[in-house]
This record gives sequence, structure tokens and C-alpha cells, in this order.
Amino acid sequence: MNITSLRGPRRIAVAAVAVTAAVLGGAGVGWAAATSTAQPAIKTITPRSEKDVTNIDVLRQQLRNYYGDPLGTGQFAATSNYAREASKVASEGVRYLSHHRAHGHVTKAIVLDVDDTTLATWNYEVFSNWAYNPATNADYVNGQKFPAVPGMVATVRTAEREGYAIFYLTGRPTSQEQATLGNLTADGVGVDAGFPKPTTLRGGEDGLFTKPDVSAYPAYLKKACAADPDGKCTTIHYKAATRAHIESLGYDIVANFGDQYSDLKGGYADQTFKLPNPNYYLP
Repeated sequence: MNITSLRGPRRIAVAAVAVTAAVLGGAGVGWAAATSTAQPAIKTITPRSEKDVTNIDVLRQQLRNYYGDPLGTGQFAATSNYAREASKVASEGVRYLSHHRAHGHVTKAIVLDVDDTTLATWNYEVFSNWAYNPATNADYVNGQKFPAVPGMVATVRTAEREGYAIFYLTGRPTSQEQATLGNLTADGVGVDAGFPKPTTLRGGEDGLFTKPDVSAYPAYLKKACAADPDGKCTTIHYKAATRAHIESLGYDIVANFGDQYSDLKGGYADQTFKLPNPNYYLP
């Protein structure tokens, strides 16, 4: 199951994920034995042999096959294993939301991440050969080039029809908010994915939360992230604190959708739904 019950640097690319995925079950030296010097964000073991690690080029081809794009065109197939898995999670979300009833006087809501939760970035992974670059990624974001994750438009539209407030919560910077909104909904630029517009919160806040510069943090982020390095929120603290802020305004976050575990940790959601994403890791 991809559902979990909870209450209460941009990414690490496929090369690091290859080591992580391939050696979790192998023999090696654990991180507990590591020194106190700085360590990678991904915690795993050290392979004893190259046979313990999936070859990077082989893994890239496996990913292309998983997305139904063996020649690397940048277009995933509607019949691919990726599309099947994503659609399954989306359907599980619909079933859960359809049976939920609001408690008390709060308004029921859902929160959704953007990259690879609502908008699929497969085309960028192929273009960049899984090497994230802020400038080229911004070209894809501002050009609104990302299609919808399979099944998710129907899930969010069903939630809207059933009276849920719709909130989007992304680590993209505030400078990319308008392009993100246009790509998610419809503005005639690039891909119009067709998601419902975000709900305006009580008090007038925009329901699409992008990550501000630390100098512009609202009070709830300053407080939640005060102990983080240089006061800059980790992904978990940023997202959990934002969900807590939403709930403080009288919403019950019934479901939280994300493709990274850091999207889902930290509480303030009745249920979480993990979308598939083997391409990168966000601590």
C-alpha cells in the first residue's frame, strides 16, 4: 500500500539513488561507524563490490522502461508501469476522500505537492540526463512544460466536487509561483494540466504555497525553522509547518499527497499518499 496514517538542497539525483536502492540489502559498513564529519543526506551502507551496485547506465535504461519510454523521448506512456502505479495511488485517494466526513466546524482539505505529485517531470529528467540544473529546470518550470501525473487531475477534481479545500505546497521558489499556477490549471501557456485552482484561505492567503526566501519567511516558518542551519527550513520543517498553519486557520487536512517521504513527514494530515518517483531523493 502507498497509504500511511499520520497526525501531528533541491534534490539528490539518480546516481545517488542508484547506490541507495542497490545496496540496502547488501553487506557493508554502516553509517553508525562513520566519523563526525559531514555526511551525505542519503543514509545507506558501503558496497563491498561493484556487483553490489546497479550500473548507472543500466539503471537509467530501467527507468526509461518503467516510464514506457525506452528510447528516451521524454514522453511517458499512458500504459507504462509508472502510469499504472500513479493511477493506483490516485484511485486510492479518491476512495478515501469519498468516505471521509468533516469533524466539527472545520473545513475538510487536501494538500498536494507539485513536482511528481501533480505535475510529472519525466521530460526534464530525460533532457537533463538526471542531472538537476537550476537554470535549465527553471526553463521547464517557467515554460510550463510538465504534464499531469496520471490519475491525479481526476482525484483533485473529485475532492473539489465533494467540498474539499484544495491547497498546493511546493518547494519551488516564490518567483515561480505564477508559472506553477498556470501549468497546474490553465492559462494558455505551455501545458494546461487542468487541476482545480487552489482555494483562497481564510484571511486571503493564496492556496498555492511556494517557498519564500528566508528573509521573507512568515512568522510560522521563522518559529518552526529557527534551529535549522542559518534558519533555513528543511523540507520536512517547511512542509509540516505550512500544514500546521493551514490547520490553525480552521481546516482539517484529510489527505496529504507527495512523491517524497519529506513531503509526508511531520504530521498535520489524517492520511498520506505516496506517489511513485524513482528519479531523485529530497531529504
